Amino acid sequence: MTLESIDFGTRTLLAIVVGGLAYYMLGALWYMALFADKWVAATGRSKEEIRPAGAEMLYTLVGSILVTAALAFAFQWGGGTTVIDGAVVGLIFGVGIAATEGMKVAVYNVDERVQRWTLYGINTLYAVLGMMLAGVVYALIS
Repeated sequence: MTLESIDFGTRTLLAIVVGGLAYYMLGALWYMALFADKWVAATGRSKEEIRPAGAEMLYTLVGSILVTAALAFAFQWGGGTTVIDGAVVGLIFGVGIAATEGMKVAVYNVDERVQRWTLYGINTLYAVLGMMLAGVVYALIS
């Protein structure tokens, strides 16, 4: 596969945006419902101290779409055609990048209030599953 054969047409762009939205919405469910109390406790802060503003939410959405664009590139570059291919690309990105980068944050976090390994687990599992979801959604639409 060559760079010239990568397709970023309308359908691909739609798949990237919808995949990014799916990843973002998983985050809303993850941090506001499924793991809300455990995540807040692991940060060492109170719920009142953790009130994301619109800018933070917008950055998160943009980041989710950018990650899905990278997944789309890898999916196409690798010749992906199936939903399983999309999930595997997401898994590779999640474990290969998000889990290892998140571990650096956990290792070097010296704030005694933070339950760094609990926080690492919650954040990393979200990133891995979110990237897998984005890859699946991308594969379904593209």
